[in-house]
Amino acid sequence: MPTPFYHINLAEELINCDELPDEISTLLKAWRCVFLFGCTAPDVQVISGDARQQTHFFNLPIIEDDLPAWELMLVRYPQLKATELIHAGQRAFVAGYLCHLQADWLWVKELFTPIFGPHCTWGTFRQRLYYHNVLRAYLDLHILPGLSTGMDICLSQIEPEGWLPFVDDTYLRQWRDLIAHQLETGAIPQTVEVFSSRQGISAPEYYALLESEDRMQTEVFAHLSLQRIQAYRQKAIRENIGLLSNYMASSLHPIRKFINKTGLQGVHP
Repeated sequence: MPTPFYHINLAEELINCDELPDEISTLLKAWRCVFLFGCTAPDVQVISGDARQQTHFFNLPIIEDDLPAWELMLVRYPQLKATELIHAGQRAFVAGYLCHLQADWLWVKELFTPIFGPHCTWGTFRQRLYYHNVLRAYLDLHILPGLSTGMDICLSQIEPEGWLPFVDDTYLRQWRDLIAHQLETGAIPQTVEVFSSRQGISAPEYYALLESEDRMQTEVFAHLSLQRIQAYRQKAIRENIGLLSNYMASSLHPIRKFINKTGLQGVHP
């Protein structure tokens, strides 16, 4: 699945997408930092120790009849679906959370399962998991320089206030700090080191592959082209727009009235 940094990058593109309805765009730009944080938040399991199903609402492999993760979350926690009744900040955060779930779901179905999954026939499954991690690290290296400046400050100012009924605010704050610190000026994101530790493959081995365009081409992109990754990204944006339109439908007019009345541009209630 995409890394938290890829999710932030995807969310920034989504916020500025011309196809996003104006009232939704207005809300997400007013609560930009909260929305971006929400787009990383399902990965709070790194801190909380919860099983992936508890924060992502799906297991692997995805079964054809499985209810999509973002829909299942709202079925289990219907109070989050009543967008006209919850504060705009929480609404933006939950919207980001749902977009993350959908982007992960699409990544699994469009890229991971058909290219790297356990039933593929090239290499071993362990090798494919390694190349999948290398791919995600490669994407991070290419998107991080393009993230907006001050992203660490943007995220570090966020104060969750009971936004999720299934994750304690303490874990969300710790997750916020973990991400924000890696985005500070001069900081080195720990994507490779995290993957290296999980799979028991040395960081230098990762970097040796990442720094060789020839090896990346023959060992990774021979199986999954950059064009296919871009097609995934475009589909994720389109599907996220549809998701946001459906999720915000019942509160579009209250959003407009709320923002016009307050002129709100803050990052938290």
